[in-house]
Amino acid sequence: MQVAYIKKEKCNTAMCNRCVKFCPASRKNQPVIFIGRNKKATVVEELCNGCGKCVKICPEKAIEMVTRPDRKPLDAEIDEKIEEIEAQTEAKNEEVSKHTAPPKKKETPEEKVTRKKAQHSERIVRTAIACGLGMVAGLVSYYLAGTPNPITTTTIEAGLAGVQANPIIGILVLLVAIVIQKSLFMILKIDTSKLGKKDWFYQGFLTFATWYLSWTLMLSTSLLSA
Repeated sequence: MQVAYIKKEKCNTAMCNRCVKFCPASRKNQPVIFIGRNKKATVVEELCNGCGKCVKICPEKAIEMVTRPDRKPLDAEIDEKIEEIEAQTEAKNEEVSKHTAPPKKKETPEEKVTRKKAQHSERIVRTAIACGLGMVAGLVSYYLAGTPNPITTTTIEAGLAGVQANPIIGILVLLVAIVIQKSLFMILKIDTSKLGKKDWFYQGFLTFATWYLSWTLMLSTSLLSA
């Protein structure tokens, strides 16, 4: 295919730039001919359609048509590129379809009942763990927090009647009881990845409630017996 070639030694853009203005293949944001840093016109061969108009209008006779045998017309290049992209896309789609998981098997009523029973049993186990750890934490908190203050006029007026020496220990024991539940679930092979924020809140609340009741019951019993 023939494209425009500019002889730099003859080009004089200071006097003329007709080729830049009147090139029919140029677009606003994609000029075929432009003025380079050397103040000479330059042709973008990949965009030139070989019409030869610039050769006719150049007053300096600085443009001629030359053959580029290894260059394809622009339309042919575009078509070839589109075909290449389509082939790559088709190959990629085939590769994805090979690795796509088969459609999920529809659950039978028997399988659904079995799954529901397993979930129910798992919830019972999680509830039992939370309550059991809460009760143990309450008992441990009572024995580690120290002897409760006796109920006397002085302690009542000071608001310290029945208060133990180190109640902060009980709170630390509660936190430990809540945190270790995840490890226990893993030991019992309960899938913790399926538990959401509400599930963990439920576990923490049950542990706190049984911890509080157990500790309060131990305190009340000791004070009444004293």
